[in-house]
Amino acid sequence: MPETRTMKEVSDVKAASGINWEQVQGCLASTAHPQRIMTLKEMANIAVFMASDKASRMTGTTVNLTTGGSDD
Repeated sequence: MPETRTMKEVSDVKAASGINWEQVQGCLASTAHPQRIMTLKEMANIAVFMASDKASRMTGTTVNLTTGGSDD
């Protein structure tokens, strides 16, 4: 998620190599089905849904938050 400290650190390391933030995001997004990076707000929305009554019929479920990404 672009708003996290880890992503800031990755961006700083890549910047030292001459790779800008947009290029880092493009590379990461290219590994996900929607061709973009999940945001912290989207992650929070999923957590709120899972904790709500709207998800009360979901039991024993693992929620895949990779947006179809592959880190192979």
